[in-house]
Amino acid sequence: MTKPSTISHWVATTPERVWGAYTTPELCHQFFSPEGLSVPLESVVIELHVGGRFELDMVFDDTGVVNENKGIITDLDYPQTMAFIEPSMGISSKQTFVVEGEGTLITVVQEGLPPEYVDNPDVVEAFRSSFRKLGQVLGVATENR
Repeated sequence: MTKPSTISHWVATTPERVWGAYTTPELCHQFFSPEGLSVPLESVVIELHVGGRFELDMVFDDTGVVNENKGIITDLDYPQTMAFIEPSMGISSKQTFVVEGEGTLITVVQEGLPPEYVDNPDVVEAFRSSFRKLGQVLGVATENR
């Protein structure tokens, strides 16, 4: 098994607003993909309870190829923790939202990734681009951490 992949990013807002963006389809679809991909609103399914679905399609803007993401929520602790697993891929992902200074430190820990994804600079940058999109959606600054 590969080591976990951990990525952190700071946003200048509260954990409650970050939580709201992650759990509201109309907001989530605007940022929950790296630059160069988009998420159609109609593909977002968020059943906000343990055992509920967290699903969305990421569409490559240049080719139209669709990458389906079908997760099951495994942990919810408003407004600090959201975790899910993608059973078909064996990947788990945990997002934490912790107050840091005048904002929130988002930390994503993923386990079960293929080795070539762990600590891969392109993968890290893809996450960072989605965090920057989150800042744009919420109208706040963001910083790499």
